[in-house]
Amino acid sequence: MIPRMRPEVLLLDIDGTLVDNTAQHIAAWQEAFSKLGLAVDQETLRRQIGKGGDLFVKAIAGEDWDRRHGDAARELHGVGYQRRLGEVRPVPGVNELLEGLERLQVRAVLASSSNPDEVEANLKVLGERPERFLIVDGDDIEASKPAPDVFGVALERSGVAPEQAAVVGDTRWDGEAARKVGVRFWSVLTGAGREDELRAAAAEQSFRDLGALLGFLRQL
Repeated sequence: MIPRMRPEVLLLDIDGTLVDNTAQHIAAWQEAFSKLGLAVDQETLRRQIGKGGDLFVKAIAGEDWDRRHGDAARELHGVGYQRRLGEVRPVPGVNELLEGLERLQVRAVLASSSNPDEVEANLKVLGERPERFLIVDGDDIEASKPAPDVFGVALERSGVAPEQAAVVGDTRWDGEAARKVGVRFWSVLTGAGREDELRAAAAEQSFRDLGALLGFLRQL
């Protein structure tokens, strides 16, 4: 049993956890698939949000379709998401969380399977500079979530053991990836994941919002 203690490091997912962009990602993926002749409903897309684009397309359309159209779908999604960036907002409470972590001397490490351009765009939405954080993105890993690479690299670069960290994310794919590297998973109901899905992903703690997460950390 992992002891109940304040982590030294929080490995923070970005999309849906710090940035409120689930609807924009779903719309961009739906548009991308449609342009390539595939109609996919939003709920089917929602259930796969949180995976990297490589695994996302395979999960939606299958490996054969991905071989033929995957690169085009990912490119169209990227273009569609960039076009919707003006609609994207920070998740409520994110700035207070980041400031609170500094005061608590808990290091915030950003860990995302997204490509560097999307990570940079999301940081601009937050009004944050990349220099403030240790960041792991899609260019740093071999396989995207739910593979453990992103959190494994983040752990290695932050120099802490798994029991000294916690993963915070909004989807079950974050939970699966965290479990594979032995890090506790704390879920937030701020993005694509539903409460029952996050429970099934063995979330040690579940928070309705980022304010509740910060309040919990202050009590540890």
